[in-house]
Amino acid sequence: MLPIIEKLLVLQDRDRRIAQLKAERARIPEQIASSEQRLKAESTRLDSLRDEAKHIEADRKKLEIDAEAKRAQIAKYRMQLSLIKSNTEYQALLKEIGKVEQEIDTIETHELEVMEKSEQLQPAVKTEQVTLKEITTKVEAERADLQKRSEVIAQELKHMEEERQKIAQDADPGALNRYERLMRSKNDFAVVPIRNGNCGGCHLNVPPQLAHNAKHGHELTSCDYCGRILYWQSE
Repeated sequence: MLPIIEKLLVLQDRDRRIAQLKAERARIPEQIASSEQRLKAESTRLDSLRDEAKHIEADRKKLEIDAEAKRAQIAKYRMQLSLIKSNTEYQALLKEIGKVEQEIDTIETHELEVMEKSEQLQPAVKTEQVTLKEITTKVEAERADLQKRSEVIAQELKHMEEERQKIAQDADPGALNRYERLMRSKNDFAVVPIRNGNCGGCHLNVPPQLAHNAKHGHELTSCDYCGRILYWQSE
């Protein structure tokens, strides 16, 4: 194998690792945002349940106040009964008292329904509180892990880029330029082996003469189809 091929293969290894690290680092903010979105969604669910519980309690208090107002009204009517001398007026007031008592019964029935709904909601609120606490702990741990991973990536990336720079400085300028153009255009490999008579990049058949040049030649050999730099890999 030509010495320049060996350098380019090492360079390619570093470039691919650098690309992997950059891609992983770029995903970290999205992963953090996704975790925080889960937390936000759970917090919203809990807030919704709490708001529902508040509305139910407000409805219960209003019904309680309405019932008390009706009872006060009945008490007032009963005081008036002792002052009424007309039987007609007396019966009319009794009828009105009965009507208000029915209204109180309706309010109290509704109040019981509201209280039952409140009792049914409380376990759900407690469950969501526990879930939110668990998700908060998990998200905080995930965020810490991802931030730590970001720092590790930054360190490795710096090391890889320094190595890459040293390797590139020692490489033949013409070969390096050719390699870098291929890496930009192919986005995967610029230097590939010949496997079973085929190009390791485009997988098309390599003519015998090209395979011979890659194995025994003293210059870089390129695939006629994809342009990648070829090297001979022993079976």
